[in-house]
Amino acid sequence: MCRIPARPCGTRPSSRTRCRRPASRLDILLSDGPPVTCCPGKHTRAGDWKLHTPPGTLPGGWGFSDGNTIHPDVDDTTAALRALKGTEAPVPPRLTDAWNRGLQWVLALQNRDGGWPAFEPGVDSELLGSLPVAGADYAAVEPSSADLTGRTLQFLGSFAGFRLNLPFIRRGADWSLKHQEQDGSWYGRWGICYIYGTWAAVTGLTAVGLPPGHNAVARAVHWSLQTQNADGSWGESCRGDRERRYVPLGAGTLSQTAWALDALIAVSSEPGPELVRGIRWLAEAGRRPPNWTDSYPTGAALPGSFYTYYHSYNYIWPLLTLGHYKRKFGC
Repeated sequence: MCRIPARPCGTRPSSRTRCRRPASRLDILLSDGPPVTCCPGKHTRAGDWKLHTPPGTLPGGWGFSDGNTIHPDVDDTTAALRALKGTEAPVPPRLTDAWNRGLQWVLALQNRDGGWPAFEPGVDSELLGSLPVAGADYAAVEPSSADLTGRTLQFLGSFAGFRLNLPFIRRGADWSLKHQEQDGSWYGRWGICYIYGTWAAVTGLTAVGLPPGHNAVARAVHWSLQTQNADGSWGESCRGDRERRYVPLGAGTLSQTAWALDALIAVSSEPGPELVRGIRWLAEAGRRPPNWTDSYPTGAALPGSFYTYYHSYNYIWPLLTLGHYKRKFGC
């Protein structure tokens, strides 16, 4: 949430780093124009997305950082809307307006095939991917992806209350089901990789009403349990992003373990032994000495070339997963 000076990947923030404390979460999320705190506000200007969305679509998204002033994305927008949804009553009018515009913007970004991209819909021409530029087949096109479609469905189901009876939700769910891998997993475009995509797809589909007993969910659960490490953790190598297959890391990471567990929590009526073993590993990981997996990148951008280690991932995802486990099972 704060602007941290740039530093080499794998190093930790200096203990001397200080950030200004914002007045409130709403001031951060709802600020217009240049932010007055260390965090970005909602977007109020049209960007490239305007060229491919329905006429009359208003700005309403949030971007990845305060340096991104005109390119909002679906995932950060739904993250901001999740935060707004948790605001206590009474709800101020500006929150209602931001919520409505953000929700409408997310819906306008849905691709014709039913899935969701990151930044703008309709940019999926194979001709763009054939440009004589390194990585163009990935960087120049933005098709629907399992992770963004799943994350969007999870938001729309859990926070907006939408279900499969709505045509646009059904189209998104159908896209996800159509793009499940033969082994039961899903490929994630913006995280590493099959663990990330499977988590997003499973939590998204179940949030909009797909039964936990559905064949696609059962196949995903089987795959997840097959890839669990003996100590209860999960870990996947970045190599799989380039090779387009699951490649085990050989050790567990905090974020990937949290993703895998969160998917199992979403579809389990009671905690099975694999789930309990994973939760125990996650809960005890904070007491072990630091090791190389703590700075292993689990964020993806360009296969084989660009991966990201997000410092917050080791805290945010385990906390959310442990919270979901406690809320659902009370232990």
